[in-house]
Amino acid sequence: MENKTADHRSFFRTAHERKLWSVAAAYLVIGFGLIEGAELVAPRIQLPSSYVDLLLSGLFFMFPVALGIRWVVGGRERPSSVHSAAPLLSLVAITIFSGWLGVRVLVPGEAAADPRSEALPLVILMDSPHPARVYDEETRAASATNADVLSDLLLDLPIRRQRESIGPEWHRDEEILRFNPDLIVIHYSGFRQEDGSGPRERLRLLISFFGESNTRFLIYSRQVEARLRSVLDRLLADLDIENPGLLDRVSVFGLDDYGSGSWLTPLTTIPFKLRVKQILAIP
Repeated sequence: MENKTADHRSFFRTAHERKLWSVAAAYLVIGFGLIEGAELVAPRIQLPSSYVDLLLSGLFFMFPVALGIRWVVGGRERPSSVHSAAPLLSLVAITIFSGWLGVRVLVPGEAAADPRSEALPLVILMDSPHPARVYDEETRAASATNADVLSDLLLDLPIRRQRESIGPEWHRDEEILRFNPDLIVIHYSGFRQEDGSGPRERLRLLISFFGESNTRFLIYSRQVEARLRSVLDRLLADLDIENPGLLDRVSVFGLDDYGSGSWLTPLTTIPFKLRVKQILAIP
């Protein structure tokens, strides 16, 4: 019994001498810092969320490798007579646990669905992350988008919110259709080129995917609603002929009608929130 206790003390002392704990702490801090950064960057450069999952899984898989390398390198620097069984068993246990976490990330278990959550309307907020599309300087300074601001604005409504970064090369129409959203809130200029050029046909193409669905659209822009409504009626006229009633599902919100052209003032946020509640029939 005393020999086993002495072996354990010798193992932990050796691990400390070889700076195993410092390496483990640094690995986890840097690794999870990279994960946090990837979660912020991936949506803005339109990478799928699976890239973040792969990075997190790799972090778990490589953790025992990093510890094993540090143990071997430290042993060359500071040789010791500690019995090999203790570090071997510890490494095996860490490998099994880290490997299990890595697999869980790649193949997540099916979470129990909350019927109350599934019954809530799904609202997808679509906008470009390009600074030229962002309305407010404070939002640009925070590397956020109009969709981020609107998502926070609708936080207290009984809805499910999902943000989607869009741009000239975006092509996830069918994936969004499969979500069967109740409402899509989209920036009128969200698909345009960086310099603001380019036709509005990309917006028309997106709406065409929802011709036979019940999805509603709320399209906003920094112009008066009457002008925006007129432009969209012309843009979608042929789609409304093919799918009667489509234009009735497309609402507009013109910020210039409220004077500020900003999402950071109650002059626009209060009417916008009321418009969303009206479309979704939320009391």
